Amino acid sequence: MSVFPRTGTGLLLHYNKRGKTMKKTYAVLLLAGITAMSFAGDLVTKSGITYKNYVLMGAAPQGIKVFYNNGNGDRQVILPVDQFPDELKETVNKFAKNIPAARKAALEQAKQEKAEKAALTKQTRAANARQKKSAALLQKELDENKKIQERLKKQTPVSKNNNNLFKTR
Repeated sequence: MSVFPRTGTGLLLHYNKRGKTMKKTYAVLLLAGITAMSFAGDLVTKSGITYKNYVLMGAAPQGIKVFYNNGNGDRQVILPVDQFPDELKETVNKFAKNIPAARKAALEQAKQEKAEKAALTKQTRAANARQKKSAALLQKELDENKKIQERLKKQTPVSKNNNNLFKTR
């Protein structure tokens, strides 16, 4: 038998030495995981706001991310730790441990975005300055060419037979 996993009916199946699948084990684990994730009741905060079908998703810089669906599609809100009911205190505290790391990550991301914006602004200013300089050089060249043309016109004698200039013989 192959040591690589095989797929079938959307589940990842591993074959043991006898060739029997461990499908039942994976199905039970998958079902338990889906049940745990999909079991979402109502969250009533200490301020009295109700979030139906909620799922705690993780730490954010200002609190804990909560995804919910009140019948108007999926929504997301970030709630401060002190707004959660006491019966969720243990779970909330697990997420709350990651809030400082989320704050640090948000600060780093803000610094990165600020640096990228500053670099883009610098590049834009430099490109504008090059374009201005190029336009000035082009205008200077055009002015010089006009002066040369006017000088050549003055130096060129006017012929008495202007009609014969372009006639063929």
